[in-house]
Amino acid sequence: MVRARRARGYSLLEMVIVMALFGVFLFILATLTTEMRRNEKKWPVNFFTHPEVGSALSRMRRDILDSTSFPDAIDRYSQSPTTLIVYTINQDGTAETVVWDFNKPGEVHRIAFKATLRSSEWKTLEDPIFVSSLEPMGSGDQQQVHIRAIDKQGKLAIDQIFVPRPHA
Repeated sequence: MVRARRARGYSLLEMVIVMALFGVFLFILATLTTEMRRNEKKWPVNFFTHPEVGSALSRMRRDILDSTSFPDAIDRYSQSPTTLIVYTINQDGTAETVVWDFNKPGEVHRIAFKATLRSSEWKTLEDPIFVSSLEPMGSGDQQQVHIRAIDKQGKLAIDQIFVPRPHA
């Protein structure tokens, strides 16, 4: 006796499992998208497409953390919102005066001086427009450096405060 085979569909349990897996996938995708949007608002500069911005900030942070003072002038540069002058101590114990020049829009120049002689120059391109200011700290006569950068759309891209380390 030959039995006719019945066409079989999916069971309710199989459909529920597939829907649950699809829901988990959508939840993960929504979570990643919202986190990406939050980071875009927090950091309007895309550090992956413009790594020079990150390298300028990290180099500036290191110079400011290792600084002992902020001279008023050196060579043809003077302390201003578009020029930051930092007297810093290097890893090998020698001292140098570093000038961060933000005068050209889209460029950041770092010029180092040993005594009064220019020892090195470094620059990055395609940066936002940087502005620096020296601000007194609440305690003592120590100063902090406030760095701001405006992107091409006029939005605040970077707003950081760096405080020099105390030196004994």
